[in-house]
Amino acid sequence: MKDLKKKYLFLMVIVIIGIVMGVIFANVLSVDDERLVYTKITEYFNNLKNDVSINYFTNFITILKNNYIYLIVIWILGLSIIGLLFNNFIIFFKSFILGFSIGSIINIYLYSGLVLAFFYVFPCMIINLFILIIMTYYANNFSLKLFEVLFKKKEYKFAPLIKKYSKILGVFLVFFIISGLFETFITPMILKLFSFLIK
Repeated sequence: MKDLKKKYLFLMVIVIIGIVMGVIFANVLSVDDERLVYTKITEYFNNLKNDVSINYFTNFITILKNNYIYLIVIWILGLSIIGLLFNNFIIFFKSFILGFSIGSIINIYLYSGLVLAFFYVFPCMIINLFILIIMTYYANNFSLKLFEVLFKKKEYKFAPLIKKYSKILGVFLVFFIISGLFETFITPMILKLFSFLIK
């Protein structure tokens, strides 16, 4: 149990650092980059406010594809020792994007941005990140076992381990479908309720 807590704590520290770095980065962009981010974000929220037609199917496929890529890459890297390094970097990168999104929305819409950022990232982006954290935990464990077999001459029965590892991937693939549906259909509806905050 102590080992479990330490591993999750380590991942949470990576997440917190990533979010903080993302928020900071959103505040130190060059003028050109800041203009580009401003255009992208205001276009998204103005489209919601003005009831611009949304291609829900395309959005859903894009969201699902992006989430699946991260999840499957983490899973595959967990089947090798290098997963111990690269999977932690992936979690940092996803956290960085989350922090950057929050920081950018708040920079553009100020106090109103706090509300918009909250409903933009909750629950989907947070749940997605949480799923990836758990997947990274299991991937790191698998990589660690491989390391121990190769360098510490420990013995493990890998058949049941791979079976369990594959089941975890299957469960999270389903979770991402549910999360993708929520992000595609429900999140825009919630944000529309607060469209009066968009100026």
